Amino acid sequence: MKDVPEESNARECNTRERSANAVEEPLAERIDGRIYIMRKPKRWHQRIVRILKEMIEEYRKKNPGLCEVRTAPFGLTLAGGGTTYLIPDLCVILDRGKLTDHGCNGAPEIVIEVVAPESQYMDYRIKLTRYRNAGVKEYWIVDRDWDHGYVYYFDDGDMDLASFSGALGSRVCRGLVFDFSRLKHQK
Repeated sequence: MKDVPEESNARECNTRERSANAVEEPLAERIDGRIYIMRKPKRWHQRIVRILKEMIEEYRKKNPGLCEVRTAPFGLTLAGGGTTYLIPDLCVILDRGKLTDHGCNGAPEIVIEVVAPESQYMDYRIKLTRYRNAGVKEYWIVDRDWDHGYVYYFDDGDMDLASFSGALGSRVCRGLVFDFSRLKHQK
């Protein structure tokens, strides 16, 4: 039998005390060693992420085994010595060798961010640059305030956009189409 020390740093607490003191651990991203605390997503944001994931899952049913889809709080450790750790809303990974129990080591093929008013600068500027430099093939930005979806095809240097009444297709996952009209009333 293993010897157990008599004293411990842990202490017992009752259910009421646990509930009163329970605080969710905040999600945080790290860029060049600097920590950015993320805000909890609002309901509309979660609905849009769910609908986008449903579209990817429909594609996966038609193409079994081709890719993995992950949603936040699934994290990415990007190239550069582990100094950049991002948590995208959604990502599509074709190379399962990048997957770990804790996230993805390296760039997924597709990253999708749903823009919130407080994340515009981060999504449109900081993350766009990080994802491009890390080797992400496609970066999708869904902006409900502008009722548009944008896709940056980094391999080709192209960018395309569609209103929430249109659709855009992936070049990495042929046949994967995002029908933005399904997002039209998610305000």
